[in-house]
Amino acid sequence: MRQSYIIALLLILTACIEPISFETGSEPRRLVVDGFISNISFADQSQKPAPPRRFYVAVRWSSEVNNVLDEVISDATVTLISSDGDSFGYFWDEAEQRYLIRDVDFSAKENVDYKVRIQTSEGKVYESDTDRLHPAPAIQEINMEYKSILKSISVGNQTEIVEQRGIQVSVPLEEHGGAEYYYRWKIVPSWIFETSRLPEENINKRCYVTNLYEYQSISVWEDKTGGHNRDLFFLETDDNEQVQYGYSNLITQYSLSPEGYEFWDQLATQQQSGGGIFDPPPFSLVTNIQNVDNPEEAVSGFFYVAHESSYRWKLTPEDLPYTLTFIDPCEPVPGVPFIPPAGCTNCLEYRGSYTENTNQQPIWWD
Repeated sequence: MRQSYIIALLLILTACIEPISFETGSEPRRLVVDGFISNISFADQSQKPAPPRRFYVAVRWSSEVNNVLDEVISDATVTLISSDGDSFGYFWDEAEQRYLIRDVDFSAKENVDYKVRIQTSEGKVYESDTDRLHPAPAIQEINMEYKSILKSISVGNQTEIVEQRGIQVSVPLEEHGGAEYYYRWKIVPSWIFETSRLPEENINKRCYVTNLYEYQSISVWEDKTGGHNRDLFFLETDDNEQVQYGYSNLITQYSLSPEGYEFWDQLATQQQSGGGIFDPPPFSLVTNIQNVDNPEEAVSGFFYVAHESSYRWKLTPEDLPYTLTFIDPCEPVPGVPFIPPAGCTNCLEYRGSYTENTNQQPIWWD
């Protein structure tokens, strides 16, 4: 009987990486581990133009039934171990449904190997292979090009080709010789939403919105020489409410080990295949997690060390070489039944659970 396999990317509120979940159909359940550390501590993140997030390890049993979520493991003991003899404990966080490192000042150091150890309540012990920082030039700027692309849209029962103006955003990679660099980028957009149905003095008229789910495509690159730009994303501007009042994008760059890159490159290939139920089994992905006493046990996931840097890009409507016009979603159209969309009477309700909204200007937004 042909087996069905689904790989899902769960974009949970995290600073750095998206925890991964596997469903195995009729396959026996297996442990799935997902986590990482970097050279930027939680305390250091607090000083940067981004919401700080703790390093984490997520531990689950994969589901034995299709379309059933994995079983979260909340009673394990999780420890980070370094080659210089230090160890760092994790604590279970109920809200985030994963283990967070306790030490807010901890960061990965160069020339030190790290591994994670997980002991379940049944006494089974799992460990990752060791990994270490692979430093690369930090991201210090981005390049942008105003351009138009052709895209297809549905109008009634017809498909039309239209021209879409926007900005191609890329990162310049320094020219280098010798060592290769292995990159992954994460992109988190933020923007301002305002409702026309509230007066200026109302605290819930303007919100600062962050969407961790927007850019789900995995972006990786093996860089052998540098000296070129690597395209990251195309930001559409026509009819895009995100750029009406102000837009910002946090671009985080991770330099990986060859093994870490191989995992994310394979995962990107799996994602690009379309996510159909007859895709190749996700457990063909490389893993660096083992049962210490039973290396033959099937385990999935990856724990790795990343050299991290970030850059916050901002855009205002005045930066554009053309003028945009927008339809106010909070105002009725004559002759058409109207129910105000979420957010029109309170900006904190804008887009519901898909965003993080605040009516207080973040310190990194100036």
